[in-house]
Amino acid sequence: MQQKKVLFALLLIICCFMTSCTEQATTRQTQGKYSLFTMNKDLGNTLLITDNISSDSLAINPHGITVPNTDFDRSVIVHKGYYYQIDAINEVFAKYKLTPKGVEKVDQLPMVNRHIENVSWLSPDTLFLITLDDKSYSYINYYIIAVNDFKIVKQGQINLPIDNPEFPIISIGFSIIKNSKLLIGYCFNKIYNTTDFTTSDYMYLAEIDTTNMQVEKILKDARSSYPGGINTVQSYSFKDSSGDFYFMSCPGVALGNNTKMPTAIFRIKDKASIIDPTYMINLSEKTGNHAYGFWFLGKDQAIIRSERKDLYTDFSDHHSTYQFEYYLINLKSQEIAKLALPYDKGTRKESVLVSNNKAYITIDDKDDNHQVWIYDILTRKISEGLKLDNQVDFIVRIDKFN
Repeated sequence: MQQKKVLFALLLIICCFMTSCTEQATTRQTQGKYSLFTMNKDLGNTLLITDNISSDSLAINPHGITVPNTDFDRSVIVHKGYYYQIDAINEVFAKYKLTPKGVEKVDQLPMVNRHIENVSWLSPDTLFLITLDDKSYSYINYYIIAVNDFKIVKQGQINLPIDNPEFPIISIGFSIIKNSKLLIGYCFNKIYNTTDFTTSDYMYLAEIDTTNMQVEKILKDARSSYPGGINTVQSYSFKDSSGDFYFMSCPGVALGNNTKMPTAIFRIKDKASIIDPTYMINLSEKTGNHAYGFWFLGKDQAIIRSERKDLYTDFSDHHSTYQFEYYLINLKSQEIAKLALPYDKGTRKESVLVSNNKAYITIDDKDDNHQVWIYDILTRKISEGLKLDNQVDFIVRIDKFN
């Protein structure tokens, strides 16, 4: 009889444990409209999937799905319910799906000694990657990938000549294909030591024939430097409804580190293949600061994310200081206005998602609030949205998931 009681107790414990695990798993949503990537106070990373970012609250435990910070990080490409990223340890470009237990690699392609500088979608199912090598940072490869079959459709090299031997490192800031031409915006860097580098005083635009991927011409622009940036980490460019392409230069301490040059907005008109020489919005002149991050709202409106040089000491505390402000900018009138939002922290974040006439802005503020703020584009009103718990340190990404 006593043996039966012990057996029953053990079965009850196992049943409760299994029920608890099942309940915990079901709170971890793996399909939904939105994806949030967080860096947490315990130094872990978490993905949260939700259908609602306009209200309510979510806790990392039990709603978050822990992801490894070894081969999967915030520089992911989020598209139609999957994540894509270079797994540098295994030297592959990988496709991942989300499970309650974490991310699961579902396919991969060899991609040795490469890192992604710029991505764009040629169609909903065709991805265009521009990569650099991880040794010299000067050899450019491109890949056109059919993501459904997960096959490389085309790949090759792009040869951009070094303009000045003192600046041998290339940074790719943007890439667009128009009128059978590939336009690449880039600049050149040099390293001072293991922790410091700078950028030359120019931006470059290469025009490339997409039939043979040969460079046809290169233009040089001295108005700013470091056009755009690695767009898997943060957005720096877009095409408006009329087909004009806008990008922001980022020579501030956190990217180009050539602070005497201005952060500015530039344009390539729809039918053109040059940076418009008559157009420039000098953001550093308007705000007194450099900026990183540029998102299109529609109807000539955009948001920028600007630092405050009076609030941080140097690059060592740039990411941890509550200093970042969000501004509205009119691309035609060049009028600028600061949004009434708390100071944000985190140097580079994909912190703005525009959808359904609203801009959803994730902010980590000084009161340890980690939440979505909502700017209504039509009414210009700001309201509070989804809030995460204070196990979070940074919300580094907000994306459409499905």
